[in-house]
Amino acid sequence: MIKYSELQDLSLDELQTLKGQVNALIQGKQVIALGKIKVGDKVMVNHKKAGGEYTVVKLNRKTYTLENMFGRVKCSIGLISPIAA
Repeated sequence: MIKYSELQDLSLDELQTLKGQVNALIQGKQVIALGKIKVGDKVMVNHKKAGGEYTVVKLNRKTYTLENMFGRVKCSIGLISPIAA
């Protein structure tokens, strides 16, 4: 774990590079975690306006099209979590 004092010693360019690497790693881990989800599976969406349980209708590389009784939404991978059956 990197300590705050160590981060303060880094330059702005180094911090921006680190931020890009961390974001890429987070997205990669999310893709792996959601890799087992397929069309027809139930997922949970963590969003204040469109939160709740949805069914997967279509899979794209970075977004999923989801549907529930109120309609369809296009959702980013970061907002989706699988529901354990």
